[in-house]
Amino acid sequence: MMQAGTLVKRSLRYYWRTHLAVVLGVSTGVAVLAGALLVGDSVRASLRDLVLSRLGRTDYVISAGGLFREQLAASFPGSTPLFALEGVVVHQESGRRASNVAVYGVDERFWRFHGLPSSPLAQRDILISAGLAAELETKPGDGILLRLEKASAVPAESLHGRKDQLGLTIRFEEKGTLAPAELGEFSLQPRQGEIRAAFVPLVTLQAELEQPGRANTILISGPPDEARRLETQVREQFALEDLGVKLRPLDDCHCLSLESDSIVVSDALGDAARSAASAVGWPSSGVLTYLANAIRIGGHEVPYSLVTAVEPGALTPLKQGPDAIVLNDWAARDIGARPGDAVTLDYYLWDPTGRLITRSAPLRLTGIVPLQGLAADRNLAPEYPGITESDNVSDWDPPFPVDLKKVRPRDEDYWHRYRTTPKAFITLAKGQELWQSRYGKLTSVRISPPASLPLAAALETYRSKLRSSLDPIKAGLLVMPVRAQGLQAARGATDFGEYFVYFSFFLVVSALLLASLFFKLSVEQRLREVGTLRAVGFAIPQIRRLYLREGLVLAAVGTLVGLLGAVAYGALMLLGLRTWWVAAVGTRYLTLHVSPASMVAGGLGGLLAAAA
Repeated sequence: MMQAGTLVKRSLRYYWRTHLAVVLGVSTGVAVLAGALLVGDSVRASLRDLVLSRLGRTDYVISAGGLFREQLAASFPGSTPLFALEGVVVHQESGRRASNVAVYGVDERFWRFHGLPSSPLAQRDILISAGLAAELETKPGDGILLRLEKASAVPAESLHGRKDQLGLTIRFEEKGTLAPAELGEFSLQPRQGEIRAAFVPLVTLQAELEQPGRANTILISGPPDEARRLETQVREQFALEDLGVKLRPLDDCHCLSLESDSIVVSDALGDAARSAASAVGWPSSGVLTYLANAIRIGGHEVPYSLVTAVEPGALTPLKQGPDAIVLNDWAARDIGARPGDAVTLDYYLWDPTGRLITRSAPLRLTGIVPLQGLAADRNLAPEYPGITESDNVSDWDPPFPVDLKKVRPRDEDYWHRYRTTPKAFITLAKGQELWQSRYGKLTSVRISPPASLPLAAALETYRSKLRSSLDPIKAGLLVMPVRAQGLQAARGATDFGEYFVYFSFFLVVSALLLASLFFKLSVEQRLREVGTLRAVGFAIPQIRRLYLREGLVLAAVGTLVGLLGAVAYGALMLLGLRTWWVAAVGTRYLTLHVSPASMVAGGLGGLLAAAA
């Protein structure tokens, strides 16, 4: 008696033309389904490889909104400090330029950190990425102009922030290009497009930015889940200078002055400073010094004068009301002022729309004080760029307009004798009402240790207490797990495997329908065979199982052929994503990654659909 297996084999061989169409239909469906899944795997894997190749050995980054000491990196063995900025690169000979270029100030520690051969750079050497060199059409030895935003702790949006000199241009000579494998596309941000990067000597960049010994980034290599430990290490190793905090001992008043590199003391820093003083039992007071365009009484005025807002108890006449103003005797004589006079302060402010406007504040003169004690303290003013370092008022170069025609010889004489000594005082509450900004409402905090305690000892005691009161992480000295973030970003919001399954859905369904129709046609053509089988004793369920086995064999063969086609289909789709549809993924760095899981899933899905 003929076995069922033998009958299936002979049927497959006899009806091979019809079965070939069935196999092709199944293989097409499987190829498209598995190939679509391969596309998703390949996009994810390619983006992952791209992130890893651009990070090198970087796992974590310590960065800050401002600058910190380069020496902080020494607290993290094996790390490397650098400047990470963004700028414009110009080919000097042709004038071609590229914007949004990643600029890195590095030294030999950078290459050692990544395990690459050292690329020593002379003072004016620059290495650029291969993509940037191709865009600018440069060659070694060409002149390269690097234009950068000038690093400054003073916010550009504040009154004393530089808006007219935000950038500087540095000339370098191209030493060569760096291929992606040589970390030429180093990037701390997960970007899919081509990275245009430039590498210059760290010491040169520090000198040009006038920030010697400073950096804004530290690269760290370490195992996963290390961020908490690194944050603890930052808290243990940071110095006040890393947060832009300055502490000055002032012998004249036997006190300490806490100031900020950004001129304005933030609210958080001010609160921490006063809290630290309270913790050691020392009194403290806030100070806000501002430059007034004019102090006016009637038709007389004193131009460009520093006005300091202090606690009312610092000067007795300030206790007489919230709108009180006190002049020193020099300013009072200059404009013939007497107690009770109405005084007007004119001053600049940046309004929310970015315009520089002049405001006026009406005040009442409640006292005149001699130039001695607090009234003669030139340390009440912070370091104003373009002002405090000038030898003459006529040499001032502030970031806002100054009419030097208003400056008189007597104003120059005051500057020579008293420098930044304020000419007027108002209450701290009034000053903050007039001049506070989103960056803060103080320019310094005065801390008064006991007279019996040497100022040097007081400085160390207070420095230690203040440091323990500050959290560098909350102050902006951040630890970022860039590798984990990059890998998370590489997964993307779009599942291209799912996307291409949807895209190819009708093709898969059409192929399987075509296969089922051919199989159905094959069965219908074999009705005489069915009758013969019934006549020799086969029951209907047996015949059904016989044809099902035959169909499963065809589906299995079609699945195996389709898996080979899936690789070709995936490669074709990736070619399209690298060329015609590059905007969909934003990168041309896509390669085929054959995932066994996707092949199995696509094959099983096609096989089950074909069997059904």
